[in-house]
Amino acid sequence: MKRHAVIKFGIAFVSLCGVFYWLTSRGYFIFLDNYTAAMLGFLLRVVGIQPTVEGNMVIPGSGIRPLKIVSECSPTFILILFSSFVLAYPTTWDKKAIGLFFGIPSLFTVNVLRLEVISLTLVHYPRYFEYVHTYFWQTFIVIIIFVACLIWLRLVVEVNTMNTPMNFLVRFIAISSVPFLVWLYLDKGYAILTLHIAEFFLHLMGHHIHLIPSPGTMVYSSTFNLITFASLILATQAIGRSEKIKALMIGLPLMITIEVVRVTYQFLAQLNVLHAFEIMFAAQHVNQYFLPFALWVAFTYKDVFKRAGAVICPICGEEVVGIAEHVRKEHGRRALKKEAVKALIEAEAEAERTRTTFIARMKKKWHLKLKELVERIRRD
Repeated sequence: MKRHAVIKFGIAFVSLCGVFYWLTSRGYFIFLDNYTAAMLGFLLRVVGIQPTVEGNMVIPGSGIRPLKIVSECSPTFILILFSSFVLAYPTTWDKKAIGLFFGIPSLFTVNVLRLEVISLTLVHYPRYFEYVHTYFWQTFIVIIIFVACLIWLRLVVEVNTMNTPMNFLVRFIAISSVPFLVWLYLDKGYAILTLHIAEFFLHLMGHHIHLIPSPGTMVYSSTFNLITFASLILATQAIGRSEKIKALMIGLPLMITIEVVRVTYQFLAQLNVLHAFEIMFAAQHVNQYFLPFALWVAFTYKDVFKRAGAVICPICGEEVVGIAEHVRKEHGRRALKKEAVKALIEAEAEAERTRTTFIARMKKKWHLKLKELVERIRRD
């Protein structure tokens, strides 16, 4: 794909994220919080728990701490990133419509199931709540966005990304699990470090104060974006070792800098400094959701923005559509017997079968929904 097309995508993606975030900050998507709480209450009743649901508050039971469903818990930021990616991606509008129509409800469902796991942990294993909440709050949210985008790219847009969705999910979980557990013992030290750096800048602003971590905090969830981003980069097969090192050397310091900005403006917000509250939350959301996603796209754009149906020839390294025909024409029939070529041909055939099945199911689903709609209009 030409560089200007990628730049165009980047501008559109950032702009759409900005518009959606502005609408969120103005309360236009607050209904998602209440709806998520209602759905969570329903699913908890299915497993035998009788919660009380009031607006965006879910109380699993007597004596159990209530859960407040805010924008970070609802699918708001998941849908912002996924929708912005789909709408900005250079493909036809019918493929974008398919992605949004099936992706949005699927992501909403997965997010509610995530909240149910967290809620059941709170009810049955409260001592592990903070740890499960932290992992499933940020790390799991980010990976399901990536998996959803990969599914859409492979099944609808027909882009043969090097990572398959399931392969990427398994690799990410395997890579992130051990560093996550190690980071549980390091995140307080990192939080203290960012507090000291923020203190320095506050002193330069004339605020001579001493920042200390909250003594009641078990886990500083805002620090785990480092593990999330590092795991995303390491799990990606489309970039080599040197590119992965480059991505980590750029991304991790950038995230640390934004975390210092968040901490600084958190203190300034307590002093009622103009717009400090908004800057604090913007820095938090950029660091936790937008930046890991945007940096991943920036470093994997050659894989993500391939031509539809294109693969890399293992013999000459050229990007081609129709590997069998290319190998037969350019390298001779004998080359078709090479294991790497045979594997690509089989993968291409399997992908085509999967796409055909997926499209057939989607058409059937659309037909049934349209039929139901027509019958409802007739009855009315």
